[in-house]
Amino acid sequence: MDNRIEYPQISIITCTYNGGRVIEEYFKNLFSQNYPKDKIELIISEGGSTDKTNEIIQKYKKKFPKVIKLFKNKARFKVGRGGGVDTASKKANGEFIVLIDQDNLLTQKNWLKKMIEILMKNKDISGVQSRLEAPEKSTLVDKYLNSIGIEDPFVINYSLNSQITFNPRNFEYNTDGEFYIYEINENNFYYAGDNGFIIRKKDFFESGGYTQDIDNFYRMALSKRGYKIAVPKKIKLHHKSSTNIKHLINKKAFYIRHYLLKNYSNRDFYWFNSRKNNIKQNLRFIKTIFFNFLFFPEFIRGIKMMIREKRVFWIIHPVLIWIITINYFFSSFMVIIFKKQKSAEI
Repeated sequence: MDNRIEYPQISIITCTYNGGRVIEEYFKNLFSQNYPKDKIELIISEGGSTDKTNEIIQKYKKKFPKVIKLFKNKARFKVGRGGGVDTASKKANGEFIVLIDQDNLLTQKNWLKKMIEILMKNKDISGVQSRLEAPEKSTLVDKYLNSIGIEDPFVINYSLNSQITFNPRNFEYNTDGEFYIYEINENNFYYAGDNGFIIRKKDFFESGGYTQDIDNFYRMALSKRGYKIAVPKKIKLHHKSSTNIKHLINKKAFYIRHYLLKNYSNRDFYWFNSRKNNIKQNLRFIKTIFFNFLFFPEFIRGIKMMIREKRVFWIIHPVLIWIITINYFFSSFMVIIFKKQKSAEI
C-alpha cells in the first residue's frame, strides 16, 4: 500500500502518569509516523502526574491541537473498569483502537501504516500485536525484556509474544503478510493486548472493552468466537520499560501489591483461584512457579536462545525469572501482613 490508499481513522489511546522519563521520546516517535495526521485521534488519559509529564503534553498539544485530546484519569491507574483505557476508549471515534503506552517508542516510521494494513487486507483478523525490540545501545535488561516480548518474565508461559519468541513453529504463519496467527481459545490460552496493540473497534467493544490485557483476551477466549490475532514478524516498537534489574524489581513489587490490594476482585481471569478456576488452570500456575524455582530448566532455555540468536543477554534469563518469582512471594507476604502499597518509578 502507498500514499494513494485511503487509510482509516484511528484512535490512539495512551495513559500517562509520571512519565517524564520517556514521554518526550514517545511524542517525537509518534508524530514522526508517516500515517496521515488528519486520520489520527490521540486520546491521552492523564493520571495526575507530579513530574514534568503535563508540561510536555501541553507542548505537543499546542503543536497538534486537532490531534491530541487530553482527559483527566480520575482513577489514576490504566487498568480496571473506570480506569484510564476504559474511559478513554469510550470517547474513541476511529475505526480502529490503538493501545500504546507512554513508554512505547515507535522507532519504525511506518509502524502505524504497516500494522493497519494487515487489518485492511485481512478482514478475518481482529487485532494486531506488535513485536518488541530494543536498540543496540540499550541496557542488558532492556534488550532482554523486549526480546521476550513482555515486561514480566514470570508470565512467559502465558504471553503470546513470548511464546512466539521461544516456540514460533507452534503458530500458523502467513508468508504473504509475514505474520503469525493466533486464534484466541481457552484450551491453549495466551494473551497480548498492550504495548502496541491495534484492534477493530467493533470487536473491542463486542468483547467487553478494556479492563486489563489478560482479562480482555480471556473474555475473547470464553466467547468461542475464534478471534484471530496477527503478530507481524518484522514490525516492532521499543518498550522502554525497565532500565536495570533494580528498576524492574521495584516495578514488579508495585504491580503485585496493586493487584492484590486494588485489582483482584471482579476479574475475568485469575492466575490462581480455587473457586473460580478449574484444576487445569490452577495447575498451570503452580507448574509455572515450580519450574521458575527450579532454575535449571530456564537456564537451559536461556542457553538455547543465546546460541540460536547469538545474543549474550540471554544469560540473565534464568536469573531474572528466579528473582522476580522470589520478589512476588515476598511482596505478596508483605501485603498480607501490612496491607500497604510501595511506590515505584514508572
